[in-house]
Amino acid sequence: QTLHLLYKLNSLFIITEKPDEVARVIMEDLDRGATGICGKGMYSGQEKTIIFCVVNKKEIVKLKELVDDIDPNAFVIVSDAREVHGEGFIEKN
Repeated sequence: QTLHLLYKLNSLFIITEKPDEVARVIMEDLDRGATGICGKGMYSGQEKTIIFCVVNKKEIVKLKELVDDIDPNAFVIVSDAREVHGEGFIEKN
């Protein structure tokens, strides 16, 4: 069970005015993938690119610091990822 907690994964939605810069640090500094999702601010009516990514528990603090450095006004949502299947993630049995 301790080993399972070590590899706990989190998914993040990042809403920022600087999506290209945020995606670049995710891919280059953390060596993780990022997906841009087209969205619209319902209050502002502005089109936005929402960054979605999955990182391990150890990378969360670093990612939040990187995002804060790029865009202090970014809105970051962190959730537990119950299961992730795909390149870059080890499947545990």
